[in-house]
Amino acid sequence: MATFPVIDLAPFLSPTSTRKERRAVALELDQACRNAGFFYLKGHGVPQDLLDNVRQHAIDFFETTSEDDKQRLALRSDDKARGYSRHVDAEKGSHEALDFYRPVEATGSPCGVGQGVNQWPTQPEDFRSVVETYVERMENLGRAVIEALALALGVDAKLFVSRVDEAFWQLRMIYYDRQTSPVSAKAGIGEHTDFGILTFLLADSTKGSLQVRSKTGEWMRADPIEGAFLCNLGDMLAEWTRGAYKSTAHRVVHVSDAPRISIPFFFDPNWDAFIEPVVPSRDGETEGRYVGVRYRDRFVGAMEEALVGVAALVA
Repeated sequence: MATFPVIDLAPFLSPTSTRKERRAVALELDQACRNAGFFYLKGHGVPQDLLDNVRQHAIDFFETTSEDDKQRLALRSDDKARGYSRHVDAEKGSHEALDFYRPVEATGSPCGVGQGVNQWPTQPEDFRSVVETYVERMENLGRAVIEALALALGVDAKLFVSRVDEAFWQLRMIYYDRQTSPVSAKAGIGEHTDFGILTFLLADSTKGSLQVRSKTGEWMRADPIEGAFLCNLGDMLAEWTRGAYKSTAHRVVHVSDAPRISIPFFFDPNWDAFIEPVVPSRDGETEGRYVGVRYRDRFVGAMEEALVGVAALVA
């Protein structure tokens, strides 16, 4: 039995569905966003063979690429976003990562944080084409979920869609090494919330590693369901909905004797989008809590904080 709601998006995506059928799915999403902040999404329309291919490419990169080739893809000191990194933190956990983002034209030289183009592995030869095909499908999925949430909230979908029509997406491939000794360093990521809108997680079959903090403060397992994305909300969606939808704290504590592959797709606002509440204030709401934020400012601040403990940053 799944810990979080399992929602079938197929009726919302189908061109033959009635408005009533589409609204029923939208209301399921709405309740999951209000009550859990995490949910599984099936019937999403992304082919299983593409999911399998992306997962295998990630495994191949981390397990077969030489250290020299990884370092050739290391994060640049100006961009600080795209490329390979190794995160080392004895307390929160360690992992390797390979990051791709929507390209952003640089406003100067050197480029600023988050600006520039992606760095791509050269092997296998189809790595870039596979990932870019996946990104295109995920962008479409992200916009569909946003439209569903607008329907549930009674908000003009254009208010949402106009701020994600060039979404500053991030595709992150993460590798948590196998744990061979009870005294070895942890592999994981410490407690955090995501700072964007929606996260769609594609992972391998490893159970017990991803944990979500409940409203009562307990840690609950969020194990994968094959063929479904595990989705969670980011801080920007809370800002957009005046806290009606809340981002939920989660962490990774990987203690398995097998490695774990995790591939989150972060669907975030347009780089220059200004995100402010689109729903009315509520009785008792803290004055000035949701005042709006320029997405790029939030991203740059979050990146600077996240880079603490990165061991593969070139000068």
